Amino acid sequence: MPTPSIPLVASTLPGALSQEATAQPGTLAVEPTAPFWLRLLSGVSLWLNRLFLSLVMALIGFTLWHWWQG
Repeated sequence: MPTPSIPLVASTLPGALSQEATAQPGTLAVEPTAPFWLRLLSGVSLWLNRLFLSLVMALIGFTLWHWWQG
């Protein structure tokens, strides 16, 4: 028994007005901007991550230096 194919073009609904896809309202592509508090929090988080990473690297370096000195 053959499988019925899916139509590629959707049938129009009864009572719906035809409208071109390019004539749809609100098609402006505007990227939303993040609020100021989120940008500030992101910047603070970045600097805290850098500070923590530098402290970890300093601790590793200090440990290796002490190990090298015997």
